[in-house]
Amino acid sequence: MTSPSPAPPGGQVSDYYSSLGPLLQMAWDDNFHFGYWDGPSDTSSVREATDRFTDLLIERLRVGPGDRVLDVGCGIGKPALRVASTTGAGVLGITISELQVKQATEAALTENMSGQVSFRYADAMAMPFGEASFDAVLAFESINHMHRPTALREIARVLAPGGRLVLTDVTAPSEGGYQPEDDPDVVTSLTRLQDWPGLISDAGLVLDELTDVTEHTKDTANRMIDGILKCRREFEERHGVSVQEVLDAAKSALPTVPSAGCAIVVAHKL
Repeated sequence: MTSPSPAPPGGQVSDYYSSLGPLLQMAWDDNFHFGYWDGPSDTSSVREATDRFTDLLIERLRVGPGDRVLDVGCGIGKPALRVASTTGAGVLGITISELQVKQATEAALTENMSGQVSFRYADAMAMPFGEASFDAVLAFESINHMHRPTALREIARVLAPGGRLVLTDVTAPSEGGYQPEDDPDVVTSLTRLQDWPGLISDAGLVLDELTDVTEHTKDTANRMIDGILKCRREFEERHGVSVQEVLDAAKSALPTVPSAGCAIVVAHKL
């Protein structure tokens, strides 16, 4: 099994989302992840498709009132709030972006859920939590910004026995070769679907599910471009920076591949 190269320092990932985040919110949704569409004829909005994907992961968490969920790489908090409101579980979201902590905390206050959901600054590869602190861990399109083996060992450490890990990952194209980027400015890495059983086993977890959902998420890029084009003028007037500048900076920080897939990974701790 090949292990992806270590991800770049957290500050680069934080800067990436500080720059791109406002455009994503305006052109996409507060869910900073792929949308999930049932097929070509599915006319669901971006909000419906991204919430649908969140719900698919919530089902796999299998948590309820009294359970403690950790959302690793929580973004600005929308999935964490949905987990809490749907299941009744308590949720703690962590991120390496102070700005995201502030935005997510404000969202929890707005939704009157700050007693059930909280957010804090923390590095998922060196978490400030004791062993067996959580009943479940969610990592929604965030582990691609980390060194996967390190993050998975930390997740296994903080999971209680019987606890579940549910995550999505960005996968390399199924055809052609892929080599992890050596460029330290690249803020994300891809992995191959077939690497995941070994990654889970090496972390001391048991794999329950590995599902390629690329067919359901592949329209994300085109729909995101459509959203950006629709809000371009408003974004530039509001933020005083061109969309092209934001996109150029984002592109330079991403792997140079023609396309990427998406996988759902579910595991548990014995």
